[in-house]
Amino acid sequence: MRAGLMLAGVLLAAPVARAQDEVPEATRPERLYLNSGVLMGSSRVVGLGGAYVGIAEGVAGFTHNQAALAHRSPKLDRDWDVGVTLSWMNLPLAKVKGKDLDNDGQPDDAPETLQLQGAVMMQYRNFGLGFSLRNYQVAYCNTVHCDPSDRIRVSLVQSSLAGAVALGRDDFILGFGIYSAQAVFSHKPEGDWRYGDTGLALDMLYRPHGRSYRVGVSVRPEVVGAWRRGEGQVPFLAGRQLYSAVVSPAVMSLGASWRLGKGSERYNQLSPAARRQMLEGEHFSEVPAEEGAEGPAGRWLISAQADFISRVENAVPVRSFTALTAPEKVGVSGMLQPRVGVEHETWPGRLRTRLGAFIEPSPFTDHLPRAHVTGGFELFLFRYLDDWALTASFDVSRRYSDFGISVGLWR
Repeated sequence: MRAGLMLAGVLLAAPVARAQDEVPEATRPERLYLNSGVLMGSSRVVGLGGAYVGIAEGVAGFTHNQAALAHRSPKLDRDWDVGVTLSWMNLPLAKVKGKDLDNDGQPDDAPETLQLQGAVMMQYRNFGLGFSLRNYQVAYCNTVHCDPSDRIRVSLVQSSLAGAVALGRDDFILGFGIYSAQAVFSHKPEGDWRYGDTGLALDMLYRPHGRSYRVGVSVRPEVVGAWRRGEGQVPFLAGRQLYSAVVSPAVMSLGASWRLGKGSERYNQLSPAARRQMLEGEHFSEVPAEEGAEGPAGRWLISAQADFISRVENAVPVRSFTALTAPEKVGVSGMLQPRVGVEHETWPGRLRTRLGAFIEPSPFTDHLPRAHVTGGFELFLFRYLDDWALTASFDVSRRYSDFGISVGLWR
């Protein structure tokens, strides 16, 4: 009898022990919000307050308008061209821990931030192809001691593989590509947990020949990236339950730019390579007369842009993963983000200076937007195989600052 009771006790206790050892297999139902309000881009883009959709020039700009891939330099005299840029943002020139990265009015107490961007593009006649990668990293404290080896690091990666084609007299350029949004959560003792997905992006630039303005449109889709479960991984990291996915809101941007000053009518002039291609073709009834290229095409450049950011469902801020309080819903309504930028040829052929501003809306309910002031310069360095330049920028606002530097080609 006693043996039977002991056997029954063991059988009853076994399921309880297994339940205690099991780890829940489900993630939290909410999705982490990838804030599009943070200005990410090259030093020129940042210096102009992000108002670049209506400019769309060079390798530094194709992450904002893919039409830049087929936008030929006015001095290009060969059938092909290449471009490369590497930018390092968030230089350690200001205190990091007091920044308010998600614009909720409170410091995030993130001891580390880093932003890197790289891009490469190739052009052949009126076609262009390019690849870009932007990596924005933030580290959060896992404990009150904030041991560097025990921090939770969040890496937000945006990449684009795109192409573009210039039509007519290079006055209409269409860009298209695959846009990817990913997030990587890292904790040294445990490894990496990855999210991500892709979508299709479509951009356009209208640059009428002989006129001093341009108009651009950029459309980025909403991307919902589910957790990509690795072998043996459970939905917990550093003792915190993972969220089901990350979500990047859809963004439609409308931009325009104008050149002012002597020579501004040459803002959209044809390159020698484009003119030669038109003369070789049979479908052009009229080729514009050749234009002089002395001096800049207007010493002032003004750009304005409006970003329309979509609402998202069931989203919470990224910091919810490390916060001990209940997560707050964000992105429940659409947002408008205006931008403006000015560039001046301060020393023609040698130095350009920039100043910009934009209003960053808050994805948090009942939180006011904040104004940013941006600026920077571009300095010609030397000529070796091509013309090289050094570019610097800044972006300052309430509880936020960003300083960046990049090396690229002078155009």
